Amino acid sequence: MRIAARAALVTTVACAAVVTLAAPAGAAVVALSVTAAGAPAPLFEGSVNTEPHAVDGSDGSGVHSCSGPPGSAPAATATGALDDALRGAGIPWRGNWNPSFRDFFIDSIGPYASAAPDRYWSLTVNGRFSSGGCLRQVIDGDSVHFFYGPLYEAGSPGSTPDSPKAPAGPGSSGKATAAGPRPQKLRSVVGAAVRFLRRQRSEAWARLALALRGGDPAAAAAVLVGKRRLESQGSDGSFGGDVNATALAVLALDEAQPRAAARAAAWLATIQAPSGGLGYRPGVTADVDTTGLASWALALRGRRAAVLRAAGFVRAAQAADGGFPALPGGESNAQSTGLAMIALRLAGIGLRRTLGGSGRGPLDYLVSLARRDGSIAYSPRSSPTPGWTTAQALLGLTTQAGLLDWDAGRAAGSIRRSDHDFDGGTDRD
Repeated sequence: MRIAARAALVTTVACAAVVTLAAPAGAAVVALSVTAAGAPAPLFEGSVNTEPHAVDGSDGSGVHSCSGPPGSAPAATATGALDDALRGAGIPWRGNWNPSFRDFFIDSIGPYASAAPDRYWSLTVNGRFSSGGCLRQVIDGDSVHFFYGPLYEAGSPGSTPDSPKAPAGPGSSGKATAAGPRPQKLRSVVGAAVRFLRRQRSEAWARLALALRGGDPAAAAAVLVGKRRLESQGSDGSFGGDVNATALAVLALDEAQPRAAARAAAWLATIQAPSGGLGYRPGVTADVDTTGLASWALALRGRRAAVLRAAGFVRAAQAADGGFPALPGGESNAQSTGLAMIALRLAGIGLRRTLGGSGRGPLDYLVSLARRDGSIAYSPRSSPTPGWTTAQALLGLTTQAGLLDWDAGRAAGSIRRSDHDFDGGTDRD
């Protein structure tokens, strides 16, 4: 390996390097930068010629495959490039391997180690957040950025999702200016959805969405969990090891039994994958729906670091049409989009600046699915459960304050708050 580098003496090692390797199939030359909030210079900044290879994160678990998703042709990856560059430059790093996610959680690079409440290493590729560096394959010309600090603070990777300079994704203009449907249109869609759900009160999710407008969200959440399950909290804090049921239990118990709710939220934070995502049970592949719902429970119990990580997972899953799929790489649907919006709102990410590759955002996507009867369709071609789908979409169209300040919601409901108060809001939009 040949390295041409320039080093500066700062609180850590700063260098610009060109790393030259062989170029077998799947190799790539990428622009890599490794930066930390508060550091006077990048830890590493330069061009890296990397190839598919196994990686040892120095956590004692040994060498692991780091060449892309299971079943894909091996190719260079973001973490592979990081490993090549840092080892060549003599900069130590450590990653904790997660066998269920099949990727590393970057714990430290140089002297910068992950620490609560909000200091973590995060990754962007071409300005878009990525939930896993070994799963994220790269090609020639890609820009790979590892950043240490608050996930969405100004100056983080490439720029933040709600920064005016943030790239809008592949195929877009690259200008993440405020976008989305006109406020009048959004208010009309939300008002019609509310009226539709009032005719669907037998749907449990509809009761929860409507309770946020002036009712008892805790009681509505309790119905979704079920009385018997709500009385069977395990010693680990979970409710039957079911992530969705445990998240809903936090909503149901937050005010009446805060200690039980705190234990449940602690369990959710404990099983959260390095990517920030959660699956419906521990060890199961993380999905957008479960992660969005869990972020709500985590936010209610003040676990902001976990909420930020959940939002990072969700943000990385956004599809080109502006919506969100149940699983990263899948097709968007209204339910996943609504639940994803919960995580984004609670992390303080402006929805009008959260754009897919088409330059459209989640608000555009949901409005495009609005039907004449007031329902919101599951997808452009399907609407099998209109009550359930519309309710979860409406949750995503609820402001951050509406999701967290239930007392204010009850007071507003007593004076018949107008429909447009749940119109996608002004949560940093």
